[in-house]
Amino acid sequence: MSPLTRRFHLPSALRPAGFRIDPTRATSLVTGGGLLIDVRRQDDPGATLERAVRIMPDELPGRLADLPRDTPIVLACT
Repeated sequence: MSPLTRRFHLPSALRPAGFRIDPTRATSLVTGGGLLIDVRRQDDPGATLERAVRIMPDELPGRLADLPRDTPIVLACT
C-alpha cells in the first residue's frame, strides 16, 4: 500500500470530505503545483517522498498558519 493511500486516524466526523485519495490523484495534485507534506514520524517505515516537506505530526497544529491557503495540500501519513 502506498503511503499516500493510508488513512490518518481521525474520528469520521472530523475527516473532511474526500479525505482519502488514490495515488494517481495525489501525484496529479503534487505535479500540478500542490504541496506534499510528509507527516510520518521519523521511526515510521517507508521510503522518503520526493518533493515532500517533512513536518512531524506533533508540530503540524503549530505550523498550520505557515501553509498556503490557495494550494492543494496532500498529506502522506501512516
